[in-house]
Amino acid sequence: MNKSHIQIADIEVAARCVVFDKDGTLIDFHAVWGPRLVRGATELSVAAGLGDAFLAHLYRTAGYDAQNSKTSGQGPLATAPLHQFIVIIATVLFQHGIIWDKALELSNQYMGAAMTATPATQEIAPRGAVAESLERLVEAGILAVIATTDNRHATNIMLNALEVELFFTDIRCGDDEGPVKPDVSVLTEIAHSLRLKVGDLIMVGDTVSDLAMARKAGVALSVGITGGAGSAEELAPHADVLIEDIGEIRPAGPR
Repeated sequence: MNKSHIQIADIEVAARCVVFDKDGTLIDFHAVWGPRLVRGATELSVAAGLGDAFLAHLYRTAGYDAQNSKTSGQGPLATAPLHQFIVIIATVLFQHGIIWDKALELSNQYMGAAMTATPATQEIAPRGAVAESLERLVEAGILAVIATTDNRHATNIMLNALEVELFFTDIRCGDDEGPVKPDVSVLTEIAHSLRLKVGDLIMVGDTVSDLAMARKAGVALSVGITGGAGSAEELAPHADVLIEDIGEIRPAGPR
C-alpha cells in the first residue's frame, strides 16, 4: 500500500492510517465525563457517610473543577483507564477513614457504575461532521483506527449511535487485554496489526497524554484537537499541529 498524502490544517504529510482518540476528539468530552463523575461522587459520598470535604478532595484528585465544570486535560478523569480510576477514588476513600477493602468495594459499586453506565443520547454529541469526515478519509484509502481508554461496551454504543463504526479498521479500548494508552505499545501494536510502521500513523487526540505517547512512539504527525479535555496552551508544545475538529483532516489534493 502506498502512503496517502493527508492535509491537516496547513500541513501535508504522507501516511497510511489516522488513529483517533474518542472522547474529546470524536465526541464532546464534557457532555460525558464531568456529569458522570459528579453523579458517582455524590452517590459515593452518601453511601460512605462522608461530606463536602471528601467531595472536594475527590474532585481535586480526579482533576475536576466542580465549580466551573472543567476537567484538567492532564488529570486522571481525562486520561486514566477505568481500573486505575477506581483505585484512585478508593485511595481518597481510604484517606478519609474507610478501610481499604471497603474503599475498593464502594469505589467499584458507585464510581464504577457511574463511569460504565450505558451512554444516554444526550451524552453522545459529535464534534463536527464526524461521519462525513471519516467517510472522506476512508474513500481515499486512508485507514481509520480508534484508541480509547473507555470500555468497549460504551465505545460500541457511541459509535453505533453516530453510525461510524463501519469506517474503523481497528478499535482499541481500555478494558481490552494488552496495553492501554498512554503506553506506546498501543500504537506499535496497531501498526503491526495493519502491517505498517509506526511512522505510517497519524495520532489525533485532545490530551497531552495522547500527544506525548504519539511523539514518543514516532508517528508521522501528532495532532492536537482543541475544545476537549486539554487546552490549546497545554497541547501546543506536544503537537505538530492543532485543529478544532476532525473535518480539518482531509485527503490532499492531486499532486
